[in-house]
Order: sequence, then C-alpha cells, then structure tokens
Amino acid sequence: MTTVGKELKNRNVNWKKYAFVYGMIAFPIVQFAIFYIWVNFNSIIIAFQEFDGYMETGGEKYIWSLQNFKNFFLEWKLPNSEVIIGLKNTLKYFIVNLVFLLPACFLISYFLYKKIAGYKAFRVIFFLPSIISAVVLVTVYKNIIQKYGPVYTILDELFNYQLPSLLSDNETATPTIIFYTIWTGFGINMLLYQGAMGRVPEEVIEAGILDGIPWWRELFSVIMPMVWPTLSTTIILQITGLFNSTGPILLFSSAGVVAGSYETTTLSYWIYAQTYSGTNYNYPAAIGIFFTLVSFPIVLITRWTFAKIDPDVEY
Repeated sequence: MTTVGKELKNRNVNWKKYAFVYGMIAFPIVQFAIFYIWVNFNSIIIAFQEFDGYMETGGEKYIWSLQNFKNFFLEWKLPNSEVIIGLKNTLKYFIVNLVFLLPACFLISYFLYKKIAGYKAFRVIFFLPSIISAVVLVTVYKNIIQKYGPVYTILDELFNYQLPSLLSDNETATPTIIFYTIWTGFGINMLLYQGAMGRVPEEVIEAGILDGIPWWRELFSVIMPMVWPTLSTTIILQITGLFNSTGPILLFSSAGVVAGSYETTTLSYWIYAQTYSGTNYNYPAAIGIFFTLVSFPIVLITRWTFAKIDPDVEY
C-alpha cells in the first residue's frame, strides 16, 4: 500500500472514531442544554413577566413587569402567608442541619474512626437509613409515632401520658419531620468524614499519643485541621442549599391530609406545589431568583472565610 493510501485509511479511521465519540456525548450535551440551561434561562424570563389576559387568538398574554417581586415583599405583611411559613421552616431545617447534624456527624465519625467497641455495628446502624427507601422509612416512622404505636403505648403504660397526634398539630408537625431528617441524615457525611480521617498519617496520631494529648485535643488540634478541606466542603455545600433545605414533606402526606398542611411547607416544596399545579409559574420563578441572589454572596463569603481560617491541607 502506498503512503497516500495509508494516510487516507488513517483519516477514515480517525473520522469514524471521532464521529463515534461526538455521537456519544451529543445526547447528554443536548439534554443538559434543554433541561438545565434553557429551563433556568426561561425561569429568569418568566419571573419578570405578568399575566395580562388573553389574546384574540386565545393564547395567554404577558407583559414585562416587576409585580411578582412586589407581591413577594407584600407577603411579609401577611400574618398567615404560606411563603413566609415556608421560609421559616426552611431556616429551621437549615439551622438544625448546620448547627446540630453536621457537628454530631463529625463527632460520631471520629469515635468510629477510633474503633470504639462495636464500631462496625454502629457504622451499619448509622448508614442503614441511607440505603433504605425513603418511602419505607417514612412509613415506619409514622407507624412508630402514631396513636397506639410503640411510642404511644410505652408512654401511656409507664407515665400514663397519651401522646398527641404529632403530625396533625401546627406546633409539633414540623419538629416531628425535622427529627426524622436527623434520624436519617448521618449516612453520606459520615462516609466522607471517616474516609478523610482514615487518610491521616499514623505517624501524626502516634506523635500525639506519645505526647499524652487527650481525645478532645486530638480531635480539634490534629484531626480537624487535617480533614479541614472535607469538613469545609460539606459545610459550604450545606450553606449552598440554604433556601433549599427541606424534609420529605410529600411523603408525610396521607389520605385526607394535603402535603404541606399544619404549617409544614417549606420554600422548595411550595415552589414544587405551585409548578406542579400549573396555576402560576411566574411568581415561584421570581421567588427562586430572589433567594438565589441572596444565597450566592453568602456562599462566596463563607468560602473565602474558610480559606482564611485554615488553607487547604495536602498530605
């Protein structure tokens, strides 16, 4: 075969190879462009539009307006605004996750890393809710706390106290769901923390043992600085979802009880319910944009602050 023939053959092979590669990545690129870029771009557009009746042809007519944002600020004056209730509940979920769940998860991960008695069993117990269907977990949880359930029976027999219907009261419904999120929220972060702690050099730990430092000093002076990149990343991810913090509101609904009842709605669920019903896309889009603009600088400031506290560590 001549040199020219070999070059033509190589070009033909290369063309087929690149055509296959581009063909394989074309579908996910198109899917990303349609269902992420276009959807988010369209949500920005409709946030600045207001319904203005119907055209002669029967189609809906919209005009450019800031009325959706004005309506949102007017919500703050309403005593029983569902949006404000959702915002308060969202902040409750966020604070519980950031202030209680993450520190507790980090502390438990440390003791499992130190291989306390029964650590293998505890590792399975804490991670098990992450691999069981949420539908199953919610069903079990509701059966445990319902009237004549195990908790109700124990309290009634031991203390003669009849547990009220926790999910049917405005004061207790949201805390009950928040407790569920704590019960099932240890799994993924525990894997991350234990993986990061497992990479800490044994020489560093042994040096601390020889110096006679207590466990709490080892945790805060040795382990935490060494795994700070992982810890700070999980905190930043938590802050990124500041206004997306929520519980399984839809799963806690039941026959005759609409999801979000008894003041259990959150911002993300409220937006979902509005878009699912198809009654009004413009107002939820405006609220989503507002909270995105609020959370974006918070995330940047947090990331900058964490980098100043302790720069990334490599070992």
